[in-house]
Amino acid sequence: MTTPPLSQHILRQLELQPDKSYITAQQMSILSQYVGSLADRIRAYRQIREWEINLIQELVDRLPVEAKKNTSALEQSIKQTILILRYAALGMLVDDTHLGRRRLEDWLPTMVEVYQTQAVDTLLHRSLNQQLPRLLTDSQFSMLKPPLEAAQQLLHIPEETQSDSEPQKEATQSD
Repeated sequence: MTTPPLSQHILRQLELQPDKSYITAQQMSILSQYVGSLADRIRAYRQIREWEINLIQELVDRLPVEAKKNTSALEQSIKQTILILRYAALGMLVDDTHLGRRRLEDWLPTMVEVYQTQAVDTLLHRSLNQQLPRLLTDSQFSMLKPPLEAAQQLLHIPEETQSDSEPQKEATQSD
C-alpha cells in the first residue's frame, strides 16, 4: 500500500483511502492533532475576518506619505494584501500551508510587476507581520504563519521582513 504524500491534507488522504484499508496509526495521530486544533483555528479565522477592515486601515495609516502617492499601486497592493491574508487564513483553517500560494502564483507576481507594488507590498507586509501576533494568540499565529509566509514569498519581500514579527512580539511581551 502506498501512502499519499504528507503534503496532501489529512482529510483528503482519508477521503481517497476507504476502499484500500483503515487509516494508519500515523494518519490517526495527524487527524487527532488537526481536530484538536480546529476550535483554535476557527477562532483565529473569525478574529481575522472580523478585524480585516480595521487591520488593513491601520496598515495603510502607518505607511509613509511617499508610499501613498502612487494611488494605483497603493490600491493594488491593498487588494493583494487582503487576498494574501484571506488565503493564509483559509489555509490555516483547513491546515493547507500552500493553499494561498497555489491560488495566487499564476497571477500575483505579474500584478506586482505591472503595478510596481513591491515597495508598498514590503511596507504593508512588514507591518502586517508585526500586527498579526498582537491580534492572535501565540498558538493561532503559529498556525497562520506558515501559510502567510508561503503566500508572501510570491511578493519577493526581503527575508528580514517576513520574520520581523518575532522580535516585535518579544519586545511587546516584555513591557
